[in-house]
Amino acid sequence: MTSTPSLPPIQPLTPNTPPLVVVAVEVIPVRLPLREPFVVAYASYADVPTVLVRVTTADGAEGWGEATPDPNVTGETYAGTAETLRRDLAPALLGRDARDRGAAVRALDARVEGVPAAKAALDIALHDLVARALGVSLWVLLGGRAREHLEISRVVSMGEPEAMAAAAARHVADGFRTVKVKVGDPANPGLDARRLAAVREAVGPEVAIKVDANQGWRTPGVAIAAVRDAAPSRPAYVEQPVAWWDLEGLAEVRRQTGATIMVDEGCHGPRDMLRVVGLRAADLVNIKLMKTGGLVNALKLDAIAEAAGIVAQVGTMVESSIASAAGLHLALARANVRTVEMGGPLMLAADVGDLRARYDRDRITLPEESIGTQSHGLGITVDEAAVRRFSQAWWRVTG
Repeated sequence: MTSTPSLPPIQPLTPNTPPLVVVAVEVIPVRLPLREPFVVAYASYADVPTVLVRVTTADGAEGWGEATPDPNVTGETYAGTAETLRRDLAPALLGRDARDRGAAVRALDARVEGVPAAKAALDIALHDLVARALGVSLWVLLGGRAREHLEISRVVSMGEPEAMAAAAARHVADGFRTVKVKVGDPANPGLDARRLAAVREAVGPEVAIKVDANQGWRTPGVAIAAVRDAAPSRPAYVEQPVAWWDLEGLAEVRRQTGATIMVDEGCHGPRDMLRVVGLRAADLVNIKLMKTGGLVNALKLDAIAEAAGIVAQVGTMVESSIASAAGLHLALARANVRTVEMGGPLMLAADVGDLRARYDRDRITLPEESIGTQSHGLGITVDEAAVRRFSQAWWRVTG
């Protein structure tokens, strides 16, 4: 009879740390320039209005977060988000132990209903702060590394077919193997089919094309016809073809067309995900921290999706390095996340962090634990000079 060698005792994942009591929250609205206008079915953007936050403790530990609101997606405005953070949500964190992120999120929910982007900023900042204090990368705090690296696609803004084809060809020439094409013209869905056909011809048969209607086709009848017209271009999936509130209509599009359907604007948090599962409305879900209210709820949403066999994507509202890094850590830690679209740093003409250095064409590699303190938390360095240069205001909320 052989004896089993004794194993060393299991060590805790992280060292014991003293309470990380929040004593101040800074709220900093900024506007970051884009390299070129970003055009989707419902709007065109020349820059990115986003609100940064910094949460600090009595001993000087800090964490950064970001809120990138969109009235058409999160139901929040830029100015309103800054005010909600400054007057309502930031005070709710003062005196709280940042280690208990779940309790902090519940406190924010008790203070204000909705406003997910504003809540996401504080949620991200708390996660960054705690991971830094524990000396680990954020992906460790979220459950560990599910893969070695991430791959992203580049977005083609909606425009004339020839211009979209040229943009897609440039992205492929730059080393991207997938492009995401913005469509959703309710007055002329036939033009959307021509847009996709032009892109397919420009990129060839091997490049994957994702189709995002951003609710533009609105009704199931229009969407069903548009999805069928798009079929010759062989889209990998069709994202949010109908209005966000019409999950029954989304399910009907899926049944009638047989296309692979992704829900985006129609799924903000765990409750919405349960409805999507019950209606069998989608094959895929686009998780955005600005919709879920941060990482705590994103983890819940992904768990529901995974249990139902619905694959997840981590998407972006075109955020700076701060929120983009948070989304990338989530994607790295979750096996159910198969695709990633955190391309904000590539789309910005100027950023407040250095995440872009982690991009190599369509591949992103986040730091390992052995690199040093700069790999802790979000794993980025925030450029405070850039923050000040692009800031529209700077408030410090204390007790």
